[in-house]
Amino acid sequence: MKNTNDDHAKKKTETVTFRLLSKLVEELKKEAELEKINLNAFVSKILSGHMKWGRYERKIGLLPMTKPFVKDAINRMTEEEIVNLAHKIEKDDFTNILVFTKGDQGIDEFIEILHSWLNVAYMQHYIEKGSDSFHFTIQHDLGKKWSLYVKTMVSELAHDVLGKKIQIKTTDSTVSLVFPLD
Repeated sequence: MKNTNDDHAKKKTETVTFRLLSKLVEELKKEAELEKINLNAFVSKILSGHMKWGRYERKIGLLPMTKPFVKDAINRMTEEEIVNLAHKIEKDDFTNILVFTKGDQGIDEFIEILHSWLNVAYMQHYIEKGSDSFHFTIQHDLGKKWSLYVKTMVSELAHDVLGKKIQIKTTDSTVSLVFPLD
């Protein structure tokens, strides 16, 4: 999502000190340098990611899977099985994730959970908030059936959780979503 400097200026910060192993600090500095951000911003990003998603992963039953495994498994399924999986199983799980992590089920919370999921899944994505809608573009290399899975799951969630119909376009490697704000 686009953040302006005004957004950052409004957020209250606090200075804290941690004692860390020197080797860990050096590794953090190297990673921050690779991401072209300062150490403070990098550590804040790590901690923020944990608070938004990481602390819930095991509690809600998420398992790490390799991309080749997921791609192979989903490509072995029929389109009907994929739609059924997204519609009947994952819908309930993601609804539970939203309730468990956010309590509220508004558009902002929905977008934040979707954004967090895409971040931890290392799926490239772009989010832009317009005056009347959120525009999401997700890029993946998992194929047409993964696009079908994401399309089905997100459209069902938007309908059931938000009571909204969203616009969705898919290709073999992208999913574009438009969430109305009203």
